[in-house]
Amino acid sequence: MTTYTASRPIQGDTDAYFSYIADPENLPQYFPHMVSAHSQPDGTVETTAHVDTDRDGAEETVTADARFDADFAAREIRWSAPGPHDYSGSLRIADDAAELTIETTEDIPGVQQSLEDALDAIAANLERTA
Repeated sequence: MTTYTASRPIQGDTDAYFSYIADPENLPQYFPHMVSAHSQPDGTVETTAHVDTDRDGAEETVTADARFDADFAAREIRWSAPGPHDYSGSLRIADDAAELTIETTEDIPGVQQSLEDALDAIAANLERTA
């Protein structure tokens, strides 16, 4: 299992940060390559992303159902997507930082930068709406 982690200091209303990330409809606003995310009646989230799954240099459109659980008391979301790479992750908001972790069975080029980009996008979106 490969684990990628990124963290970023945050300032401001951590409850507002968490409310923003806890809404699955906001996922495309901060996860690179994700173009849509919609809650389903069974508690999953249907996501669509443009990613280079076969590493041929061209992005393919991938749609998947993922678990998405928000723990408001812990200010943490956890998700997992079934499939060949056993992909899962979490995003936790502390009083002074946001920490994003991805776990997968495959070493994926560019994932670390994507984590950094996601945290930057979350901060930018919240600063814009505050």
